[in-house]
Amino acid sequence: MFSFLLTLFLAVTSTSASLVPYINISITSSEYDRYFLLTLPPKFDRNVPTSIIFSFHGGNRTADQQYHLSRMSDTFFNDFAIVVYPQGINKTWQGIPGAKTNDIVFTQDILASLSTAYTLDTSRIFATGKSQGGGFCGTLACDPIMSTQIAAFAPVSGAFYVKNDTKCQPESIDIPCNAARQVPIIEFHGGDDHTIDYEGKGRRRQCLPSIPHWVEEWVLRDELEGVEESKIGTGNATLYKYGGGIVSHVFDRGIGHDWPSTIKNADNKGLVATFNASQMVVEFFKTYSL
Repeated sequence: MFSFLLTLFLAVTSTSASLVPYINISITSSEYDRYFLLTLPPKFDRNVPTSIIFSFHGGNRTADQQYHLSRMSDTFFNDFAIVVYPQGINKTWQGIPGAKTNDIVFTQDILASLSTAYTLDTSRIFATGKSQGGGFCGTLACDPIMSTQIAAFAPVSGAFYVKNDTKCQPESIDIPCNAARQVPIIEFHGGDDHTIDYEGKGRRRQCLPSIPHWVEEWVLRDELEGVEESKIGTGNATLYKYGGGIVSHVFDRGIGHDWPSTIKNADNKGLVATFNASQMVVEFFKTYSL
Protein backbone atom coordinates (compact mmCIF):
# COMPACT_ATOMS: atom_id res chain seq x y z
CA MET A 1 0.00 0.00 0.00
CA PHE A 2 1.68 3.16 1.21
CA SER A 3 5.35 3.68 1.86
CA PHE A 4 5.46 6.38 4.50
CA LEU A 5 9.10 7.46 4.52
CA LEU A 6 9.63 10.70 6.40
CA THR A 7 12.85 12.60 5.87
CA LEU A 8 13.34 16.02 7.37
CA PHE A 9 14.33 18.43 4.63
CA LEU A 10 15.92 21.74 5.57
CA ALA A 11 13.76 24.12 3.59
CA VAL A 12 14.06 27.38 5.47
CA THR A 13 16.06 30.05 3.70
CA SER A 14 17.64 33.14 5.18
CA THR A 15 14.75 35.25 3.89
CA SER A 16 12.05 32.79 4.97
CA ALA A 17 12.57 32.54 8.72
CA SER A 18 8.84 32.19 9.40
CA LEU A 19 8.46 29.24 7.01
CA VAL A 20 8.14 25.94 8.86
CA PRO A 21 10.63 23.31 7.56
CA TYR A 22 9.03 20.58 5.52
CA ILE A 23 9.09 16.79 5.58
CA ASN A 24 9.42 14.83 2.32
CA ILE A 25 7.06 11.85 2.22
CA SER A 26 7.09 9.05 -0.36
CA ILE A 27 3.87 7.27 -1.27
CA THR A 28 2.66 4.74 -3.84
CA SER A 29 -0.56 5.78 -5.57
CA SER A 30 -2.15 3.99 -8.54
CA GLU A 31 1.10 2.04 -8.95
CA TYR A 32 3.13 5.25 -9.30
CA ASP A 33 5.87 6.27 -6.90
CA ARG A 34 4.84 9.74 -5.77
CA TYR A 35 5.82 12.19 -3.09
CA PHE A 36 4.56 15.22 -1.26
CA LEU A 37 5.97 17.75 1.17
CA LEU A 38 4.41 18.23 4.58
CA THR A 39 4.67 20.86 7.31
CA LEU A 40 3.29 20.66 10.82
CA PRO A 41 2.01 23.73 12.66
CA PRO A 42 3.66 25.13 15.79
CA LYS A 43 2.58 23.38 18.99
CA PHE A 44 1.41 20.42 16.91
CA ASP A 45 -0.03 17.53 18.91
CA ARG A 46 -0.60 14.34 16.92
CA ASN A 47 -3.43 13.42 19.29
CA VAL A 48 -5.40 16.63 18.68
CA PRO A 49 -7.54 16.82 15.50
CA THR A 50 -5.72 19.17 13.12
CA SER A 51 -6.83 20.94 9.93
CA ILE A 52 -5.11 20.27 6.60
CA ILE A 53 -4.37 22.59 3.68
CA PHE A 54 -3.41 21.15 0.28
CA SER A 55 -1.36 23.53 -1.88
CA PHE A 56 -0.95 22.41 -5.52
CA HIS A 57 1.88 23.78 -7.68
CA GLY A 58 1.52 25.32 -11.12
CA GLY A 59 2.45 23.72 -14.43
CA ASN A 60 6.15 22.92 -14.86
CA ARG A 61 6.68 23.82 -11.21
CA THR A 62 7.51 21.72 -8.16
CA ALA A 63 6.14 21.15 -4.69
CA ASP A 64 9.16 22.98 -3.27
CA GLN A 65 8.46 26.00 -5.47
CA GLN A 66 4.82 26.01 -4.35
CA TYR A 67 5.96 25.83 -0.73
CA HIS A 68 7.92 29.05 -1.20
CA LEU A 69 5.35 30.73 -3.45
CA SER A 70 2.11 30.10 -1.58
CA ARG A 71 3.65 30.46 1.89
CA MET A 72 0.89 28.35 3.36
CA SER A 73 3.49 27.19 5.90
CA ASP A 74 4.41 30.74 6.93
CA THR A 75 3.43 31.06 10.58
CA PHE A 76 2.50 34.69 9.93
CA PHE A 77 -0.42 33.40 7.86
CA ASN A 78 -1.02 29.88 9.17
CA ASP A 79 -0.26 28.64 12.67
CA PHE A 80 -2.98 26.00 12.95
CA ALA A 81 -3.00 23.65 9.96
CA ILE A 82 -0.91 20.86 8.52
CA VAL A 83 0.07 21.80 4.96
CA VAL A 84 0.54 19.29 2.13
CA TYR A 85 2.40 20.18 -1.08
CA PRO A 86 1.83 17.29 -3.54
CA GLN A 87 4.09 16.79 -6.55
CA GLY A 88 2.36 16.23 -9.88
CA ILE A 89 3.63 13.66 -12.36
CA ASN A 90 5.31 15.52 -15.23
CA LYS A 91 4.68 18.66 -13.16
CA THR A 92 1.00 18.82 -14.06
CA TRP A 93 -2.40 17.73 -12.74
CA GLN A 94 -5.51 15.79 -13.69
CA GLY A 95 -7.86 17.90 -15.79
CA ILE A 96 -5.07 19.67 -17.67
CA PRO A 97 -4.78 18.78 -21.40
CA GLY A 98 -2.47 15.79 -21.81
CA ALA A 99 -2.46 14.75 -18.15
CA LYS A 100 -3.22 11.03 -17.70
CA THR A 101 -2.75 10.40 -13.98
CA ASN A 102 -5.55 10.15 -11.44
CA ASP A 103 -4.68 12.90 -9.00
CA ILE A 104 -8.04 12.69 -7.27
CA VAL A 105 -7.01 9.22 -6.11
CA PHE A 106 -3.56 10.60 -5.25
CA THR A 107 -5.20 13.21 -3.00
CA GLN A 108 -7.35 10.53 -1.37
CA ASP A 109 -4.29 8.34 -0.85
CA ILE A 110 -2.43 11.18 0.84
CA LEU A 111 -5.33 11.69 3.24
CA ALA A 112 -5.51 7.97 3.96
CA SER A 113 -1.79 7.76 4.65
CA LEU A 114 -1.76 10.81 6.91
CA SER A 115 -4.71 9.49 8.90
CA THR A 116 -2.56 6.54 9.98
CA ALA A 117 0.08 8.86 11.46
CA TYR A 118 -1.87 11.85 12.73
CA THR A 119 -5.28 12.79 14.09
CA LEU A 120 -6.92 14.78 11.31
CA ASP A 121 -9.83 17.18 11.60
CA THR A 122 -11.72 15.76 8.64
CA SER A 123 -14.26 18.60 8.80
CA ARG A 124 -11.54 21.14 8.02
CA ILE A 125 -9.63 19.97 4.94
CA PHE A 126 -8.89 22.72 2.39
CA ALA A 127 -7.32 23.08 -1.06
CA THR A 128 -5.53 25.91 -2.83
CA GLY A 129 -3.24 26.01 -5.85
CA LYS A 130 -1.66 28.17 -8.53
CA SER A 131 -2.53 28.07 -12.26
CA GLN A 132 -2.76 24.37 -13.21
CA GLY A 133 -2.83 23.60 -9.50
CA GLY A 134 -5.71 26.06 -9.20
CA GLY A 135 -7.42 24.27 -12.06
CA PHE A 136 -7.04 21.01 -10.16
CA CYS A 137 -8.72 22.67 -7.18
CA GLY A 138 -11.65 23.21 -9.53
CA THR A 139 -11.53 19.54 -10.52
CA LEU A 140 -11.65 18.50 -6.86
CA ALA A 141 -14.47 20.95 -6.12
CA CYS A 142 -16.56 19.44 -8.93
CA ASP A 143 -15.91 15.83 -7.92
CA PRO A 144 -18.94 14.21 -6.22
CA ILE A 145 -16.74 12.65 -3.53
CA MET A 146 -14.01 15.23 -2.92
CA SER A 147 -16.53 18.07 -2.84
CA THR A 148 -17.92 16.43 0.30
CA GLN A 149 -14.50 15.88 1.88
CA ILE A 150 -12.82 19.25 1.28
CA ALA A 151 -14.47 22.12 3.12
CA ALA A 152 -13.36 25.05 0.94
CA PHE A 153 -11.26 25.85 -2.13
CA ALA A 154 -9.03 28.75 -3.17
CA PRO A 155 -7.59 28.64 -6.71
CA VAL A 156 -5.14 31.41 -7.65
CA SER A 157 -4.81 32.33 -11.35
CA GLY A 158 -6.68 29.09 -11.98
CA ALA A 159 -6.48 27.24 -15.32
CA PHE A 160 -9.99 25.81 -15.66
CA TYR A 161 -9.74 23.88 -18.93
CA VAL A 162 -12.96 22.60 -20.50
CA LYS A 163 -13.07 20.07 -23.35
CA ASN A 164 -15.04 21.43 -26.30
CA ASP A 165 -15.97 20.04 -29.69
CA THR A 166 -16.86 23.38 -31.24
CA LYS A 167 -15.39 26.87 -31.30
CA CYS A 168 -14.37 28.09 -27.85
CA GLN A 169 -16.88 30.58 -26.49
CA PRO A 170 -15.34 31.63 -23.15
CA GLU A 171 -18.31 33.64 -21.91
CA SER A 172 -20.90 30.90 -22.37
CA ILE A 173 -19.19 27.50 -22.55
CA ASP A 174 -20.85 24.77 -20.50
CA ILE A 175 -18.65 23.90 -17.51
CA PRO A 176 -19.30 20.31 -16.35
CA CYS A 177 -19.44 19.95 -12.57
CA ASN A 178 -20.78 17.27 -10.24
CA ALA A 179 -20.31 18.92 -6.87
CA ALA A 180 -22.44 17.16 -4.29
CA ARG A 181 -23.09 20.15 -2.04
CA GLN A 182 -22.89 23.92 -1.80
CA VAL A 183 -19.16 24.57 -2.19
CA PRO A 184 -17.33 27.57 -0.66
CA ILE A 185 -14.73 28.84 -3.14
CA ILE A 186 -12.63 31.97 -3.62
CA GLU A 187 -10.73 32.68 -6.85
CA PHE A 188 -7.96 35.24 -7.44
CA HIS A 189 -7.14 36.54 -10.91
CA GLY A 190 -5.31 39.39 -12.59
CA GLY A 191 -6.51 41.40 -15.54
CA ASP A 192 -2.97 41.44 -16.94
CA ASP A 193 -2.74 37.64 -16.97
CA HIS A 194 -1.68 36.65 -20.49
CA THR A 195 -1.21 32.96 -19.67
CA ILE A 196 -4.69 32.17 -18.34
CA ASP A 197 -6.52 35.21 -19.67
CA TYR A 198 -9.20 36.77 -17.51
CA GLU A 199 -11.46 36.92 -20.58
CA GLY A 200 -10.77 33.25 -21.39
CA LYS A 201 -9.61 31.81 -24.72
CA GLY A 202 -8.93 28.63 -26.65
CA ARG A 203 -5.70 27.07 -25.43
CA ARG A 204 -4.05 23.68 -25.90
CA ARG A 205 -7.04 22.54 -27.99
CA GLN A 206 -9.44 23.14 -25.13
CA CYS A 207 -11.38 26.14 -23.88
CA LEU A 208 -10.61 28.36 -20.92
CA PRO A 209 -13.83 30.00 -19.71
CA SER A 210 -13.77 33.67 -18.89
CA ILE A 211 -13.24 34.05 -15.15
CA PRO A 212 -16.47 36.07 -14.64
CA HIS A 213 -18.39 33.24 -16.37
CA TRP A 214 -16.60 30.61 -14.26
CA VAL A 215 -17.44 32.51 -11.07
CA GLU A 216 -21.06 33.02 -12.11
CA GLU A 217 -21.42 29.29 -12.74
CA TRP A 218 -20.40 28.65 -9.12
CA VAL A 219 -22.89 31.28 -7.95
CA LEU A 220 -25.64 29.45 -9.85
CA ARG A 221 -24.55 25.99 -8.62
CA ASP A 222 -24.49 27.17 -5.03
CA GLU A 223 -27.86 28.91 -5.53
CA LEU A 224 -26.63 32.22 -4.16
CA GLU A 225 -28.18 35.65 -4.37
CA GLY A 226 -26.72 39.11 -3.93
CA VAL A 227 -23.22 40.43 -4.42
CA GLU A 228 -21.12 42.75 -2.28
CA GLU A 229 -18.27 44.68 -3.89
CA SER A 230 -15.41 46.25 -1.95
CA LYS A 231 -11.91 47.56 -2.58
CA ILE A 232 -8.87 45.84 -1.07
CA GLY A 233 -6.06 48.06 0.15
CA THR A 234 -5.06 51.14 -1.82
CA GLY A 235 -4.63 49.58 -5.27
CA ASN A 236 -6.91 48.27 -8.00
CA ALA A 237 -8.00 45.05 -6.29
CA THR A 238 -11.71 44.41 -5.88
CA LEU A 239 -13.34 41.71 -3.77
CA TYR A 240 -16.69 40.33 -4.94
CA LYS A 241 -18.65 38.33 -2.37
CA TYR A 242 -21.68 36.34 -3.49
CA GLY A 243 -24.21 35.02 -0.99
CA GLY A 244 -22.27 36.60 1.86
CA GLY A 245 -18.97 35.28 0.54
CA ILE A 246 -19.59 31.57 -0.02
CA VAL A 247 -18.40 32.27 -3.55
CA SER A 248 -15.83 35.06 -3.64
CA HIS A 249 -13.61 36.53 -6.34
CA VAL A 250 -10.63 38.87 -6.13
CA PHE A 251 -9.77 40.80 -9.29
CA ASP A 252 -6.89 43.22 -9.83
CA ARG A 253 -6.56 44.55 -13.36
CA GLY A 254 -2.84 45.27 -12.90
CA ILE A 255 -1.77 41.78 -11.81
CA GLY A 256 -0.38 39.21 -14.22
CA HIS A 257 -0.18 35.43 -13.93
CA ASP A 258 0.87 35.78 -10.31
CA TRP A 259 0.33 34.65 -6.76
CA PRO A 260 -0.46 38.13 -5.37
CA SER A 261 1.91 39.17 -2.61
CA THR A 262 3.05 42.37 -0.93
CA ILE A 263 6.63 41.12 -1.15
CA LYS A 264 8.68 39.92 -4.11
CA ASN A 265 8.11 36.29 -5.06
CA ALA A 266 8.91 33.93 -7.94
CA ASP A 267 5.87 35.18 -9.86
CA ASN A 268 5.72 38.94 -9.56
CA LYS A 269 9.30 39.96 -10.46
CA GLY A 270 9.12 42.62 -7.77
CA LEU A 271 5.82 44.11 -9.00
CA VAL A 272 4.09 43.58 -5.68
CA ALA A 273 0.36 43.65 -4.98
CA THR A 274 -1.46 45.67 -2.34
CA PHE A 275 -2.71 42.49 -0.66
CA ASN A 276 -1.48 39.01 0.22
CA ALA A 277 -3.44 36.20 -1.40
CA SER A 278 -1.96 33.85 1.21
CA GLN A 279 -3.54 35.78 4.05
CA MET A 280 -6.92 35.97 2.33
CA VAL A 281 -6.84 32.26 1.48
CA VAL A 282 -6.20 31.26 5.08
CA GLU A 283 -8.84 33.66 6.40
CA PHE A 284 -11.35 32.22 3.94
CA PHE A 285 -10.51 28.68 5.03
CA LYS A 286 -10.96 29.54 8.70
CA THR A 287 -14.57 30.49 7.95
CA TYR A 288 -15.67 27.06 6.72
CA SER A 289 -15.99 23.49 7.92
CA LEU A 290 -18.05 20.49 6.84
